Amino acid sequence: MMRSKSYFKKRILKFQKFISSKKLDGFILENPTDLAYFTGLKLSRGRLLISQTSAFLFVDGRYFTKAKKESPYPVKKLGEKELENVLKSWKTATVFGFDTALCVAAYKTLKSSFSQNEKKLKGLDQPTFAIRAVKDDKELAYLKESAALLWKGFSYLRKKLRVGISEIELAREFEFYVKKKGAEALSFPPIMAFGENSALPHHHSGSRKLKKNEMVLIDVGVVLNGYASDMTRVIFFGTVSKKIEELFHVVKKAHRAALEQCRPGISIASLDKIARSAMGSKEKYFVHALGHGIGLDVHEYPRISSDLLHRKLEQGMVITIEPGLYLPEVGGIRYEDMIVITKTGCQNLFKETQPH
Repeated sequence: MMRSKSYFKKRILKFQKFISSKKLDGFILENPTDLAYFTGLKLSRGRLLISQTSAFLFVDGRYFTKAKKESPYPVKKLGEKELENVLKSWKTATVFGFDTALCVAAYKTLKSSFSQNEKKLKGLDQPTFAIRAVKDDKELAYLKESAALLWKGFSYLRKKLRVGISEIELAREFEFYVKKKGAEALSFPPIMAFGENSALPHHHSGSRKLKKNEMVLIDVGVVLNGYASDMTRVIFFGTVSKKIEELFHVVKKAHRAALEQCRPGISIASLDKIARSAMGSKEKYFVHALGHGIGLDVHEYPRISSDLLHRKLEQGMVITIEPGLYLPEVGGIRYEDMIVITKTGCQNLFKETQPH
């Protein structure tokens, strides 16, 4: 699914409206994911200088030829002189925003170039996140394709479970399979957690071998067409304790409660509270946010948490819902789906599964 230069120019128009709303004359972006979002180019380093009416892309020699051919905007060499020349030509633009996530060294370089041209810099926190949070139809198609490949990988993993296989072996099996099927990368290192290791939310797959009658937590994701996917499931490899079974049912109850409320207009904070309320007394074992946005990055805005007081879900957002309960040295349950917020409700990109 090719995307035209005009496709990315429409994104810039939205961001230019944002710039204007902040009473800025322009903005400078250097985050590689933001550059990919607005240009369609995968750059490890670059700079996008945006005014209220135009934009320039600055890249080094590694990307110059490709960028000249494919960039939606005029391309210049990445250097202080080239930047200063553009700034001089924008005589009426005096105040420019920048992402406060910019490293100190990059900020110092920018400050020098801007101050020499009597331009001011104003830092904004996560300036592109709200725009990137709402996906267009092409992005939704990419995310669905990524989720479909991930599901194939998970189905393959279920068949590979056997006594004696190690967590790291299972992780490698997953990576080999999905890359053979077309994945560009993994969204993150696969989490394969056997038995008591499942009580660690971000466990690193290791040498622990699978035994009969214990649980397996699988948290995996792939990148396809530049878009990430993310899913967690629990499998009972035989008979598990009543305590673990109870945790599973509580987590699924919280998961269902949250999904029933996923629709445009609901506040994100209330969604988190609904899931926690469904957990009852077990909520004390829930140690992370309910979910997160997902797109070009596996973790994007918005974070599905009670901390996000004033943000509401919007049509086109894609989020994860992943309640979890963790009993130290016993085991943990997490159940995670990717959810598209539709006009009237939501669409789950994965199928419901039982642990047995």
